[in-house]
Amino acid sequence: MAVAPRILVADAGRHTRTMICDILRSAGYRDLTPAASEADLRMLVDQLRPKIVVMAADFPGLSGLNFTKLVRSGLNFVPRETSVILTTSTPTRSFLEFARAVGVDEVVAVPFTTQTLVARILSVVERPRPFVDCPTYVGPCRRRVMLQDYKGPLRRTVDPDDAVQPGPLWSTESNRAAVRLCVQKMSEYRKDLAPERYKMLREVYHSVMKLETRSDQEHDEALGDAAKCFGSYISSIGQGQCPDLDLLSHHIVALHTLALGSGLDGQQRLALVASLRERGQAALAAR
Repeated sequence: MAVAPRILVADAGRHTRTMICDILRSAGYRDLTPAASEADLRMLVDQLRPKIVVMAADFPGLSGLNFTKLVRSGLNFVPRETSVILTTSTPTRSFLEFARAVGVDEVVAVPFTTQTLVARILSVVERPRPFVDCPTYVGPCRRRVMLQDYKGPLRRTVDPDDAVQPGPLWSTESNRAAVRLCVQKMSEYRKDLAPERYKMLREVYHSVMKLETRSDQEHDEALGDAAKCFGSYISSIGQGQCPDLDLLSHHIVALHTLALGSGLDGQQRLALVASLRERGQAALAAR
């Protein structure tokens, strides 16, 4: 273990706090701090900036899910990438779905074994998932793969049902849903876009960059390339220059088509991206 992470253990039960700390200490983790109350938790997270928070889902005063939402939203400038591992005695489907939605890194079902708890710590330390920061979600990438080389069936009740997605990645609903808000936002900007509104144009550009990052993380090559084409064109427009509104509209429509799903197959999607690239290059060459 190169650098032991700082770990905060938050649980109202003294016995459980001590047990978790003992397990982690026996596994080689030394930088451990317990928190017994909401006041302690808030103070210690702010002061220590732990790498990992192991917390009871039913922590009094501030549930594990609500704590995760606060961290992902930037609580007191605490790093939003802070890993959150929740322990729960009720790992129901609805709880797991909500935990996934708010950005929880790992869930440990109670009672748990030493191996299970240490495995979850190792998961966020040695195999961290890419961190996603987009308009619709902030947290670890939800395409969870616990063991990269494991090809067998899921064996734990807390394993995700959708670990294997059928069909090509660009056709999955999770990918399309993640970019809908961004595309809708750009479409709204387009309605009021005027040549002199460069502030609005910059906001469009930032939306495109978020879309591009999300697309790359979801491995949607066509959607990512389309966002890059659009972002490249917007960033090339300087002060005093008028954007080609027809070209902007064409890009937005293409992104909308790629993001929301229109029955296009892979080759048609790539052809659409190629046409965007050609029009963008032509517009730049004509300046």
